[in-house]
Amino acid sequence: MDVTREEFVDRASALVPALRERAATAEQDRRMSKETHKDFLAADLYRIFQPKRFGGYEMDLGLMVDVACEVGRGCGSSAWNLTNIAVQGWIQGMHLPEVQEEVWADNPKALIASSFPGKGSSVKWVDGGLVVDGLWSFASGVDFADWNNLQIFVPREGGPPDHYFGLVPKSEFEIVDDWFVTGLAATGSRSIKLSKVFIPERRLQFTSNIKGGDSPGSAINPSTLYKLPVFSVGLKHFSGSALGIARGGIELVEEDMLARKTVTGMTLAEQPSVWLRIAEAGAQVDAAWALLLKDCIDAERMLDQGHKPSVEQCLKWRRNDAYAGRLAVNAIEHVYSLAGGRGLSSGSAFQRAWKDVHAAVQQMLMSWDMHALNYGKVRMGQPFSDPRV
Repeated sequence: MDVTREEFVDRASALVPALRERAATAEQDRRMSKETHKDFLAADLYRIFQPKRFGGYEMDLGLMVDVACEVGRGCGSSAWNLTNIAVQGWIQGMHLPEVQEEVWADNPKALIASSFPGKGSSVKWVDGGLVVDGLWSFASGVDFADWNNLQIFVPREGGPPDHYFGLVPKSEFEIVDDWFVTGLAATGSRSIKLSKVFIPERRLQFTSNIKGGDSPGSAINPSTLYKLPVFSVGLKHFSGSALGIARGGIELVEEDMLARKTVTGMTLAEQPSVWLRIAEAGAQVDAAWALLLKDCIDAERMLDQGHKPSVEQCLKWRRNDAYAGRLAVNAIEHVYSLAGGRGLSSGSAFQRAWKDVHAAVQQMLMSWDMHALNYGKVRMGQPFSDPRV
């Protein structure tokens, strides 16, 4: 049965109370709870971008932002894991048809996580594919995934490295318990260890094939969704999660203000300074949210019309992601002083939101300085090179 985007948003919103109840324990455990994973499975939220031919929903890209903005209100780490896995389902829909079959034919609900090469990792071309060795880090959602889509950079003489995604099943890697962090702790984004694992060429997705326009998978999945450029407009799950975390933090402060009085008996909810901070923080979140959704609509319209985005346009979308993250941080900071001494407690839900939103913008693709400089550089006619754009 078809599910509307509004129904998916409602499903995400309905989970917020349970996610809030589990958030502290999940943070202590350094991993998302199994109950939350089961809730995401039951709501089919992991599958919003999976191709319909495998039982997915092929929803519009903006739904990723809306779902993250809801789930993040309850638990930022859970929003991060959910959207990272959902995005990998989208990327898999751009892969070769036989590789889609390999992952989903026998298990349509198979999930894919991703990871980034760590220090000492190595790749080597061999006959028929690549051999990878060492650690790949930041594997968000790895506890619940059946596959991992490694980011792979292959050195190229005389130019920047070539970038690939390389699929490996969970039977071919070991999870390393090295996720000890202050923010987004419950993502359980641990490293995975691979010992000279062979990845056949068919399971390598060359990033140049998913920069906008027809992809290897769009022949069987003709939706515009599978023609969108991944590393420019397609990574809004990071900024969407940051906005969800900020929304949750603001809501926590609002609830606290409505219940609190000063030592002199003054109700804090009656103070104009509180009104101003709540208003500006909310406006920052709403402005960032609208910006991200506009990018998704613009990208879909562009590809619908058969146009491939320019490098400048791609960098503008990246800039907007980073700026949305910056606004999410500003929103949390704007209400930070209202949290008072209670907000300093290590067990405070607001303190968790403050840590999580700052952790979210540490993701490389959320770095404001990097993406602002790259966009400004191209606007000023300077050369730019990134194998993923």
